[in-house]
Amino acid sequence: MRGKVSNIFWGILFILAGGALLADRMGWINFSLFSNDTWVYLFGAAGVVFLIGYFLSGFRKWGLLFPALILGAIGLTIWMGDRGITASYVGVPVLLAIAIPFYVGFLLDRKAWGLLIPAWVLTFSALAALLGDRVPGTLIGSLVLYSIAAPFLVAYLMDRTRWWALIPAWVMFLIGTITLISDHVNGNLIGALVLYGIALPFLVVYLSDRSRRWALIPAGVMGVIGTLPLIAGVTSGDWTGVVVMLLFSAVFFFVYFYFGRKFTWWALIPAGVFASIALVVLLSILLPQENTFVQGVLTGVLLLGFGATFGALWLLRKVHPTAWASYPALGLLVAGVLAFVFGGNSNLFWAIALLAAGVVLVVYSFLRNRTAV
Repeated sequence: MRGKVSNIFWGILFILAGGALLADRMGWINFSLFSNDTWVYLFGAAGVVFLIGYFLSGFRKWGLLFPALILGAIGLTIWMGDRGITASYVGVPVLLAIAIPFYVGFLLDRKAWGLLIPAWVLTFSALAALLGDRVPGTLIGSLVLYSIAAPFLVAYLMDRTRWWALIPAWVMFLIGTITLISDHVNGNLIGALVLYGIALPFLVVYLSDRSRRWALIPAGVMGVIGTLPLIAGVTSGDWTGVVVMLLFSAVFFFVYFYFGRKFTWWALIPAGVFASIALVVLLSILLPQENTFVQGVLTGVLLLGFGATFGALWLLRKVHPTAWASYPALGLLVAGVLAFVFGGNSNLFWAIALLAAGVVLVVYSFLRNRTAV
């Protein structure tokens, strides 16, 4: 019963959202003429609606708290900006809005202690934003990194068998210290060498025992991050983005093919996503941006790339548990085709997409109920 009510609720919400976008597209309403106070009320109301949806869907679906709290925080941020508040603490509401659901998730499942890491980091980031106008930026950055190190150190002290927690604790502490002295460090090369230095211990762990393949992951991540300053030194503008995205994509392809495809099929998702973004950035360099049709092409290519990624996973369903990938693959491929058709008319595209999603949810909820009877 709760599932039916939840589906109907979200279906009606999608229909209303799609209808609003369609009305804006047809000229019946004009969002650009709304005052900031109106947007404050709209974002606040949207946050309340999502909060109601959370309660209807069940307390354990704590992920629904993200849109509820974030929308409310955005409304509060607009309200502060409209009143001339430009201090660094303007970002505090959004940071806390993202942190709170992680705390709720941990309270609902005490074994999921890993949720406390982003919760703590975001909370400390909010504190840093609160103090941002009063302390130097390098000190803020180092404190945030130290805050990331702290949960891992606590995890080790609570259970000494978690020796692995000392690695991220040490790495974050080291990066924090480097940030603290960054005013005295000169050049991209030094930054690259420092990050390579962080990657080196993990590589040594792997070379000393080839069964510890996990050590290649942090070694590769730090190696990639260390390469970014070097790339920035020889490329510029969007070309840097292309190279960086391809580099990240290559890392995840390596994870998939090297670490045993049976257990690392998930790596194909970020690999495909990063490769798709790289292709879109490359096309944005080569194609004129003034043409609205080009904007539709770029959106279409991006969505088709995402869809092809999930489509590839679906094709591998006989060797991986990826039969579910057909749904996002089909949805993204259809969305990509529609983006080509509608070009730069994104409001019309999303209006139709939301209306279709809402109708499908409502109809599905009633059809499922009849089948059950």
